[in-house]
Amino acid sequence: MSPGMHRLDSSVNWDSDSQRKFWNAWDTQHLQTGGEETRRRGDEALGLFSSLNLERPRILEIGCGNGWLAERLLSFGPVTGVDIADEAIQEARRRVPSAEFHSGNILEMGLSRNSFDVVVTLETFSHVEDQPKLIEVIANLLRDRGYLILTTQNRSIYMRNSRIAPPAEGQLRRWVTMQELRRLLSGRFECLRSGTMEPGGNRGLLRVVNSVKVTSFLSRIFSKERVVRAKERLGLGQTLVMLARKRR
Repeated sequence: MSPGMHRLDSSVNWDSDSQRKFWNAWDTQHLQTGGEETRRRGDEALGLFSSLNLERPRILEIGCGNGWLAERLLSFGPVTGVDIADEAIQEARRRVPSAEFHSGNILEMGLSRNSFDVVVTLETFSHVEDQPKLIEVIANLLRDRGYLILTTQNRSIYMRNSRIAPPAEGQLRRWVTMQELRRLLSGRFECLRSGTMEPGGNRGLLRVVNSVKVTSFLSRIFSKERVVRAKERLGLGQTLVMLARKRR
């Protein structure tokens, strides 16, 4: 069994039609950015992008939703966005007319090879049925030495969070750990930077680490921001963050 494959809940219907229906409903409920955590992931991705110092790169966003991040990515270069949710793509076209958007499954779309300098994908990796194939598709779409900016759910934390509801129909869920993500990417990409964001979890040791009492006590000594950063450096963030570069 390939890394990441074991997180599939086979009892849930996740064919293309059910996935499209689920994500259309999801994007309708999250018309802007989905909240502070989503905004922070977007800011992190933009910060990584800025660090690359590229001149007008061609950008592909996979899982672009209603275009909220694509709108910001346009400041770096021309943007193409893809998403399985066709209603979200319609909203993205209205919202960001200067970008190009396509609706469909990225694994089946057949976009031109070697067309992009940077691929950005936030919180989409765990919702794809064939993660190794997605990595291969991304590598083929990127030009030589192109970059990948990716965030995805951290299985080590999500498995220890009792507040996570079971997957709904159409919600394919294949969480990975940082080790699994690195292993999956290693054949086609070299990792340049990695880390975690947004400490979470309330089971096992995390029940103590993230308790209100412990967090309040540490925050009085070190400040809340420093406590959060320390947890993230220890790998306790519920979001994995990766900047990688396509191998030669």
